[in-house]
Amino acid sequence: MRIMQIVPRMEIGGLERGVIDLTVYFKNRKDAGADIQNIVVSGGGRLIQELDKEGVTHHELPVYKKSLFSLFLIPKLRKIIDKEKIDIIHARSRVPGWLAFFASRGKNACYITTIHGIYKSKKSSEVMGWGKFVICPSRAVARHMKENFFVPEEKIVIVNRWVNLNKFKFIEPARRKNSNTIVSVGRISPSKGYEYLIEGFKKVVRQNPYLKLKIVGAPDKTKMEYYQHLKTLVNRFSLNHNVEFPGFRPDVENVLGDAKIAISPSVIDEAFPRAVLEACACGIPIVATEVGGVSEIIENGVNGIMVEPKNSDAIANAILKLAGDTTLADSMAQKAREKIEKLYSMEKALKETERVYRRALSLKRILVVKISSLGDIILSIPSLKALKESFPEGKISILVLKKYAPVLYGCPYVDEIITLEEDYKRLKNILATARDLRRHSFDYVLDLQNSRVSHLISFFTFPQYSFGYRRKWGFLLSKHIKYLRNLDPLSSQEKILELIGTRIKEKKLNFWDIKPGISEKFFGNEENLIGINVSASKKWLTKNWPAANIKSLIELISKNMPSYKVVLLGDSESEPLAKTIEAEMNRSINLCGKTALSELPSVIKRLKVFITPDTATLHLAQALEVPTIGLFGPTDPNRHAVKGKNLYIICKEVLCSFCYKPRCKLDKENLCMEKISAQEVFSKIKEITSPRNTATNK
Repeated sequence: MRIMQIVPRMEIGGLERGVIDLTVYFKNRKDAGADIQNIVVSGGGRLIQELDKEGVTHHELPVYKKSLFSLFLIPKLRKIIDKEKIDIIHARSRVPGWLAFFASRGKNACYITTIHGIYKSKKSSEVMGWGKFVICPSRAVARHMKENFFVPEEKIVIVNRWVNLNKFKFIEPARRKNSNTIVSVGRISPSKGYEYLIEGFKKVVRQNPYLKLKIVGAPDKTKMEYYQHLKTLVNRFSLNHNVEFPGFRPDVENVLGDAKIAISPSVIDEAFPRAVLEACACGIPIVATEVGGVSEIIENGVNGIMVEPKNSDAIANAILKLAGDTTLADSMAQKAREKIEKLYSMEKALKETERVYRRALSLKRILVVKISSLGDIILSIPSLKALKESFPEGKISILVLKKYAPVLYGCPYVDEIITLEEDYKRLKNILATARDLRRHSFDYVLDLQNSRVSHLISFFTFPQYSFGYRRKWGFLLSKHIKYLRNLDPLSSQEKILELIGTRIKEKKLNFWDIKPGISEKFFGNEENLIGINVSASKKWLTKNWPAANIKSLIELISKNMPSYKVVLLGDSESEPLAKTIEAEMNRSINLCGKTALSELPSVIKRLKVFITPDTATLHLAQALEVPTIGLFGPTDPNRHAVKGKNLYIICKEVLCSFCYKPRCKLDKENLCMEKISAQEVFSKIKEITSPRNTATNK
């Protein structure tokens, strides 16, 4: 397993030292984790020599620059991914994160992230929530990413920031007692709140002039004005003999070894400050401001003292309290070390990181786009089943219209149903949908809808790979194939599934076990039921079987099959027609507009025979293994029906057959549907319900 760690620069800081720890740890593993190899991509820095010393490969690119020109680094990153055969890209900062994310698209390299800060800017930081897994160093950071960046909880993994306990060893209390040094370690930056520490230290020196304060760290070039401001404060408060700025120190463990007390005066929410952990590991009593994840490390009054940020007096009082009470200081130091050993050891944290890596490679998140129509969603079920069989540990999601979602309730092949409203085709809504889908971090998007809108959604979701047909705007998909018109629906879908190595084992429609009892409120104990779907969709008037033919069929059933009742099915738009038929016919049950979509499978399952001109209910009945008579006229059954032993097609070809027109051009009459006689349909019903045929079907 080859991992790319990508960071802005390898200068001194908690993030960068964490990368050193991680790369060295995995390089020296001798157990099962020995197969993990790390390379580092950064903009260079002082810690590169440590990578070189450990034999860790480093590629230097200016991935820290906040400029549109940095986008030109993406092709270079893609070359590194190929050359180094990278399996996982681990981004640890925002600018490298943007570059790494787009470099990983269309590559067999997972993108994961670690959050090292409490991000304020959503637009510039959202890419850090797009990782396949988002590693957070504290509960505070995890909560921030869920509440502000809407990262799904299933993607968030809390891996505590760690301390190398072999390097940061516990310091005996006697050594601390002889020290007069107060230390604060970190970058010289306004976020660290050093001005409040210096102001508070003025009060400390008045009571204990022998104490010294060392602010250890170097300012960035952009923070030199702040650095000069701190020096001015030292001069103004006459603290030149008590406050020192030693600058950058690579040996933080030695700095802490000479310390009496450690201070973390941050004024912003810290993700999980490494300096606090390292001080606790060394057994240095600590004073820290209550920000971000610090409260997860320090329990006020037990293993340290917490103060409110920007409160100089509180900082001063805490320092004086620890300096004057050695028993309290020793107790806090001991308890701090014990907590570090229990929760924050490097070995524990990096083993958890390893589990994230292995999970990222084994888990596939797959989105199937099949927005509409109802019939097409039923047709997609064999594909969903095939995907679940191929990726049993994967997560299968499907994108559908909200009104069609109920038909998939209880589907064992789907882990998540994501719904769209009717106005999903508006550009604003397309972009909003894609934005929401990006947060799921899909490895594969299979576009079975193959429309311009679905292609746009699939593209802007930014999956690792997207698949579909080349028709319409299919060129937006990362892998697209030529559309073949003459394929049956399942074979057409299978061509897309084959792009990820999946096939439909059995070319037939299927459903799952339905809860018994749902249909009893409609039928009671009735057994002999024949269903008729009285109309197709409002859009397709040419698909409708004439009402006169339906009435004639009901008369034939009533006269020749007296033990059977006819069930009229259809949506609310079919109600007026159904009421007319019901008023003239006996022994019929009118359920038009009375069944919810989630109830429809249970209702159809009770039928002995089902007659329909509508492909949606045809596919559903066929999937439920109900003998189904499909009436076709304006559309070609060879293109829209899946052959099966329980499907019987009746189609009368005329000169204008398969016109695919929603309205008939021949004097507004549906000649092709009218030619399907009630007698022919009745004969097929008799054949299906004959004892011999019934026994064969069983």
